[in-house]
Amino acid sequence: MEAPPNNGAGADVGLFAPARKSRGVTPYGMAYLTLLLVAFAMRFWDLGAMALHHDESLHAIYSWYLYEGRGYQHMPMMHGPFQFFGTAGLYHLLGDSNYVARVLPAIFGTLLVAMPFLLRSHLGRAGTLVTSVLLAFSPVMLYYSRFARNDIYMAVWVLALVAFMWRYLDTRKTVYLVLGALALAMAFSTKETAYISAVVIGSYLFLATVMDVFPWLLGRKALRRFSPPGDVLVLMATLLLPLSAAMVSLLQGPLGITLANPDWTRAAVGIPLGPGLYVAFLAVVGTIGASVVVGLRWRPRVWLLCTAVFWTVWVLLYTTFFTNFWGGLGSGLWQSLGYWVAQQGVARGGQPWYYYQVIGLNYEFLPLLVGSMAAAFYAIRGNRFERFLAYWALLNLLGFIYASEKMPWLLAPVMLPFILLAGKLLGGLLEKRPWSRQRESPVMHEKKSWLTEVHWPAVSFTIALALVVAVCGGLLLQGLSGDRDVAALLFLGVALLALAAGLAYVTKRVGKEKRWALFGASLVAVMFGLTVPTAVRAAYANADVPVEMLVYTQSAPDIPQLMAKIDQLAEETGKGKDLKVLVDSADGFSWPWAWYLRDYRHVSYPCLTTDAGCSGLSVTPDADVVLLSERSRNDAAPYMGAYGEPVRYKHRWWFPESYRGMTLKGVWNSVQSRESVCKVAAYFIFREFGQPLGSVDAYAYFPQEYDVGKVGKELPEKRVHC
Repeated sequence: MEAPPNNGAGADVGLFAPARKSRGVTPYGMAYLTLLLVAFAMRFWDLGAMALHHDESLHAIYSWYLYEGRGYQHMPMMHGPFQFFGTAGLYHLLGDSNYVARVLPAIFGTLLVAMPFLLRSHLGRAGTLVTSVLLAFSPVMLYYSRFARNDIYMAVWVLALVAFMWRYLDTRKTVYLVLGALALAMAFSTKETAYISAVVIGSYLFLATVMDVFPWLLGRKALRRFSPPGDVLVLMATLLLPLSAAMVSLLQGPLGITLANPDWTRAAVGIPLGPGLYVAFLAVVGTIGASVVVGLRWRPRVWLLCTAVFWTVWVLLYTTFFTNFWGGLGSGLWQSLGYWVAQQGVARGGQPWYYYQVIGLNYEFLPLLVGSMAAAFYAIRGNRFERFLAYWALLNLLGFIYASEKMPWLLAPVMLPFILLAGKLLGGLLEKRPWSRQRESPVMHEKKSWLTEVHWPAVSFTIALALVVAVCGGLLLQGLSGDRDVAALLFLGVALLALAAGLAYVTKRVGKEKRWALFGASLVAVMFGLTVPTAVRAAYANADVPVEMLVYTQSAPDIPQLMAKIDQLAEETGKGKDLKVLVDSADGFSWPWAWYLRDYRHVSYPCLTTDAGCSGLSVTPDADVVLLSERSRNDAAPYMGAYGEPVRYKHRWWFPESYRGMTLKGVWNSVQSRESVCKVAAYFIFREFGQPLGSVDAYAYFPQEYDVGKVGKELPEKRVHC
């Protein structure tokens, strides 16, 4: 093995020095432990403050039903069963609350930060720590670590699968195949995006093992003689083939039979109907048979062990521990994929193909830009692992672009490989020690303060570069704003010239061999400095305010504020949980109220509009509190005289998606427009834009003598006028 270069005594001293035997915690270990504690605090702090999103309330309430002993049946619309069992278990341990409803994603969000450690032999010491830092402060990973959806769980399972795959490729130890089977079982028990990840990883393994697969197909090579990548491919294929049987439903049009029902008025979406039932049965039985034959011809003992682990986990979760055996098997084996095949034509969200690029550049600009450069570099000059990361990132992005349903939470799996790419590349830069002094001669066993190891001109370069970026941002806003401040422009211009001179001076004090590493590391440090406030702003300040593109059709802060008023009324009247509440269910307004009002014994959810199938209101409601949709208010007004003046509140609100319909010509015209550039800059820096937030509103009626007060959240005034 090639020996590392001898760069003097300082070359192997510091945070990223090779590990040595020590009785205490190394600086590297202390840094990792500190990072995990910070990540834990960021994910668990004030978890219950944000209003529960519509989807969050569904996940929370069905977990609560399971916790209450009402059972659970898998429904593909809410994805896999894992999150319901996990959340119900936490309710048993900690009680049910808004906070506890989000504890499971917070746990997994913290675990995700530690996961790169499993790939440390490929990422390197510096790359491993940097990757964990990027995951800890990633705006998307942080936000969805505090959000009761299953995307953060999927990030952990997929990264675990990748880690165990590479550990097997390195060591060929069977234990990593077993752990990989467990990770696969958990992924496919969590969310159907597991199919995209499986196709991406499986296609890479196929390309890596063509010299195994084609000779085997021609009968010239036995399965047991496959290379390590071939072993992983065979295991994945045999485990997942039965779960992929519903892919034949893509042919239901040409075949003229219903294999994945798309019409909910006929039957459950995704199930086969009529002759399709027989085709589905044969497809499932055939894929199971093919899997058994191939698996037993490969490595029988290993395959049986991995299969037992995979199917034990999968069957227990989907059948609700055998209490819904046939229903769970049917929905898991067929409807789970069939539902989303049927939904492909619906394209929920209606987002354009470039959606992830737009939202990614607003939040994950560091891993997206740096990771893309790393992917291009590694595709040409990288080793096997680095080329895998590049392949994973590109094909994964294309897979999610192709999928018709595009949502902000899907940015988490999209960005995961880009974060690993960026961490790997940045780790390489940091191993060049761009901010450290390089001594000319080694002095062994000399103990020096870390201050003596710092090359202060290099540090000054980074600080000056950060100030240059800040000043340029100020100049951009001043130059584009409609109310320019000439004095501010002059001051910023002079400051920029002074900083440029300072940069030129300190650059000469840095050795030529380190300048490119210093420039790259400094530029990324500046980008990271912009990432941290972006993450904090999205996860805390604007967590349920759709000035953030991550906040997608979100329940407004008005709802938990009104809930506090309802609780106060229940206490003041002495009725407690017997307080009567009527919720107009029009426009899906039952959610998230079904979660918030779960402990109240007298809550009803009639539809009070004049639409077909709705009852309307013909008498004064027998309720202490009435929550009416805006559409129902005029028709219900004659019957609401017994209540006080209603309080208008936002039920759901959303980001004004002005990016839809963009074309290259439109982008070019916008770049040439001062006003358009100003709006983009104002949004990126201050989350300000020139359009009002969209919302669907409702009215809350309380007893006349009860002072409700004001609800809602005031948005800050604009600081930039374009």
